[in-house]
Amino acid sequence: MSDQLSFRRVHRLTPLLRLWSVILALIAAFALNVNMAGLRDIFAFITGEHRGEALRDTALALVGFIAVCAVVWLVSGLWWRRMGYRLGAEELSLRRGLLSVQLRTARYDRTQAVDVVEPVIARLFRLAAVRVETAGGQSSVIEIAYLKKADAEALRDDILARVHGAPISQTETPAAELAEEPALVPEIPIARSLIAAALRTSTLFLAGFLILVVVTRLPLSTALPILVGVLPNAWNVLDSSWRYTARTDGEVLNITYGLADRRRQSIRLDRIHAVQITQPFLWRPLGWYEVRVSVAGYGASASGKASGSTRILPVGTLAQARQFLPADAAPTYASPARAKWVSPLDYRQQTVALNGGYVIVRNGRLNRRIKAIHTSHIQELTYRRGPISQALGLATVDLDLVQGPVRMAARNLTLAAAAALLTQLRSRQLPDFKPPR
Repeated sequence: MSDQLSFRRVHRLTPLLRLWSVILALIAAFALNVNMAGLRDIFAFITGEHRGEALRDTALALVGFIAVCAVVWLVSGLWWRRMGYRLGAEELSLRRGLLSVQLRTARYDRTQAVDVVEPVIARLFRLAAVRVETAGGQSSVIEIAYLKKADAEALRDDILARVHGAPISQTETPAAELAEEPALVPEIPIARSLIAAALRTSTLFLAGFLILVVVTRLPLSTALPILVGVLPNAWNVLDSSWRYTARTDGEVLNITYGLADRRRQSIRLDRIHAVQITQPFLWRPLGWYEVRVSVAGYGASASGKASGSTRILPVGTLAQARQFLPADAAPTYASPARAKWVSPLDYRQQTVALNGGYVIVRNGRLNRRIKAIHTSHIQELTYRRGPISQALGLATVDLDLVQGPVRMAARNLTLAAAAALLTQLRSRQLPDFKPPR
């Protein structure tokens, strides 16, 4: 009994919100049975125009619907009583399950990010979920759902305080003071988000393909696979940039975004390993850039749904993008002219700069990219030469990083430059090894 009492309960509507699709199906089934004719019978009975025998079918449907709702409410109550979370001294615990009990834990020292998520259904009831991202595998997310919006925000602050090992009183910031802090990225205008999504290559490809379908009168089934493949990506771009803001709170980067599902995502700055700034070709006239990061524990397929988003600037100016990069420096190494035989488009843009413990790589002719990482975050190094590179006297040094969207390589350098770069990076200062407790 004491163990049960130590767990805090989530909101009573949580089981119902998790089964909202089933509940909508029940409502739809009831609506199909209680049609307009049934409603007229009910009205006639109330006004005394005929006897109640005519309401038999409608009454049975209504009684059945009420009975099903009562059963759903009682069963959800049993489920709800077995759901709860607990903040221990060293870890967060989440328990759920009625017949099969599941207990999941997350150590504070292994926590990568803490997010507050407001799904569109939960927003109707002013509820939110707290998602805790740990340094685990694909199932590394612990979700505490659902809580009142204020309780979810308070729980997020409490977890972050425990993650950083600071007293809660020292980490709480008054709302008025937080509002006065200058934002790294002010709220992105909605028009900019729409235009940026429209100028994506995938969006233009989709528009061109649909025009081709209309002009050539191809069957709509031909366009269906393209729609299924392209539309989710376009929606993700728009959703992750909608009303986007970013600000720092101590050692935490707080970003807020979302069209359908609002998310307040918190990323520990020391968990960000690599940064990539990209300027798509069609964004150049507008001077817009995108910033992605590789975060320890997020994995390669992080998105704004199942995991935290790795796109920390969906569309912004160069000044906003450079806030996430170290100080720029002149290239230390660059691809020679003969590299045009293996990289004809961007060999002039392939450079590597070493500055203040950081490696900065540039490449890309059409879509320009700048990537940066601190040398201590480089996992491994790979020296490789293909058949053509051997003939041209070129070599590439791959920087193996944590899983994520950022991939770095010093491409097509001279043999002397590649050897020198490899020697410098092999002598990098690695972080102290901390065995798990």
